[in-house]
Amino acid sequence: MIITLILSFVFTIRWLDDINIKLDESTLDKLIANSSNLNSENKIINSIVKGITDTTYLDPVAIILKKYSSDDSMNTENKEPLENVSSSQDNKPLIYIYNTHQTEKYASTSEININYSVLDASYLLQEKLKEYNINSIVETASIKDVLDTNNWNYASSYKVSRMYLEKARKTTPSLKYFIDLHRDSVSKTISTVEINGKKYARTMFLLGLENINYQENAKVLNILETWLNNNYPGLSRGIYEKKGSGVNGIYNQDFSTNCILIEVGGEYNTTEEVSNTIEVIAKMLNEYMGESI
Repeated sequence: MIITLILSFVFTIRWLDDINIKLDESTLDKLIANSSNLNSENKIINSIVKGITDTTYLDPVAIILKKYSSDDSMNTENKEPLENVSSSQDNKPLIYIYNTHQTEKYASTSEININYSVLDASYLLQEKLKEYNINSIVETASIKDVLDTNNWNYASSYKVSRMYLEKARKTTPSLKYFIDLHRDSVSKTISTVEINGKKYARTMFLLGLENINYQENAKVLNILETWLNNNYPGLSRGIYEKKGSGVNGIYNQDFSTNCILIEVGGEYNTTEEVSNTIEVIAKMLNEYMGESI
């Protein structure tokens, strides 16, 4: 029975991948409705196993959150409530978290034989923002599925994430901040820093200079960069400006002044290092949104 269900789902996914749909708004809606996360096949297996064994062992996000919530640095029991900026917003989502390059992964964890991805980091950021009473949305619709369906190359990922951005703002008008989480492809030495005995995956902001209003985006990034330098010296690798042949040059930053692309670590960073940095990013966003930095 289990095998039949799994195979049925896998064949359904493969069938969807083979359909050559040219996207307009209606077909995008259908694709979003019918497509699941990057690990859709694994998720259905997890769901079946959970139903039979009542365990979340195969759920990597649950395992990671459970593991690190036991750390004193992440345990909020018996602590004073954190300051928040969203109480006047009736808890409507203010932040849209997405990953233009959803398939970017970090080093394998020793506890589970999987790679922690930037999408997992987005889920963790969502959880950390909740501690400040800031609600957010994580985009889970697959960018790769849309690329494959339309025979678009990897460089078209920003075209797809733009579609999702437009849809998110249309369906959730309360959104004001748009965070595109990535990870870089650099050595562990470059992507890691130790601050007060704690290791972090280093951050880097990316600024597209081919956005005609890039100066406004630059102001935001400079505020965030200054805050990081003042509070966590060495955590940030700076603001990387990009333009010219062979690069996107805009990175959807014309969508909003608060459209922020953050590189979090590199492919060799561990789950713990990435998680430590995500905590800092949540704190930074809370203070920025509260105009206290």
